[in-house]
Amino acid sequence: MSVPYHSIEDPTKLRRILEAVLLIEKDLDLPALLRHVIEEACSMTGARYGALGVLNDDKTALDEFVTIGLEPDQVAKIGPLPTGKGVLGELIADPVPLRLAHLGDHPNSYGFPPDHPPMTSFLGVPIKVRDEVYGNLYLTDKIGWSEFTKDDVALVEALALAAGVAIENARLHQQVQVAAVYE
Repeated sequence: MSVPYHSIEDPTKLRRILEAVLLIEKDLDLPALLRHVIEEACSMTGARYGALGVLNDDKTALDEFVTIGLEPDQVAKIGPLPTGKGVLGELIADPVPLRLAHLGDHPNSYGFPPDHPPMTSFLGVPIKVRDEVYGNLYLTDKIGWSEFTKDDVALVEALALAAGVAIENARLHQQVQVAAVYE
């Protein structure tokens, strides 16, 4: 996946993505790394909510769903975590960036469960590890804007690329730790 860095004209945004890459490369604990990727994506784009869905082994549904922006009691009220239906499933079926001004207007949108906060704008980007989709980064509700911008897409694609490398490093680190315990 090539990231159109040339389409990001603001040097501050380029510096921000480089700082984010350096920060996420430091995390070798996979759960902490995933949360950090979401936090960085939300911070860089001004998203109110963020999530990272990790695909199951068959690459047909979400096995894990990590969120930022919701309090634990809100998550509990919402109920079961998403498995990759509707708009979230679009990125599973077709792993390319998806930017929507109105989430509810997408043909595969079927609404939110009770007690779910309303969400309007949406940006989803796949995260690949060794050219295989690992999961998807989802951002909603760009604060102060009606939708995410093309720059946001480019920034999040660059972050997703770096996240893929960091995830692979974290997995390798875990394997080394397990092997060391067995020895």
